Amino acid sequence: MEVMREFFRCRKGHILIQALIIFPIIYVALFLPFSFAVVQHKRSVLNDVLDYSLQRVAIEGGMTSRLRQEILDILEERGFNPAEVAIMPATFIERSRGEVIEITIAMPGHSGILSGVRAIGGTPPPEEWQLAASGSIMSEKIP
Repeated sequence: MEVMREFFRCRKGHILIQALIIFPIIYVALFLPFSFAVVQHKRSVLNDVLDYSLQRVAIEGGMTSRLRQEILDILEERGFNPAEVAIMPATFIERSRGEVIEITIAMPGHSGILSGVRAIGGTPPPEEWQLAASGSIMSEKIP
């Protein structure tokens, strides 16, 4: 509190220097934790949807178009843009019981506020970085 009182009490032209020191600290203290929390939330949602998808894919024996649309609908309900989401494999390949099925769900990371990391001397993530979740499961489909 004493620092803020001194900050506003100073009238000899030092306020610009103090502002240059204080404002980046305020920026980092307020916005950086929020932006990291948003990225962690997106990762968590992708992992939850991946777990659900793996369970459904194991039962159906592969990624069907109906299941793909269901995954996109779930992601849209949770605030993602389905046009940006990539689900691999792109085509239906039926797997018999015991064969491994691999799924990857990816989307652009959109650095957003993280691009401000440059203000404190850091390197922001590149524009094309991806948030991705991938996993594999054995098929349970009985032919």
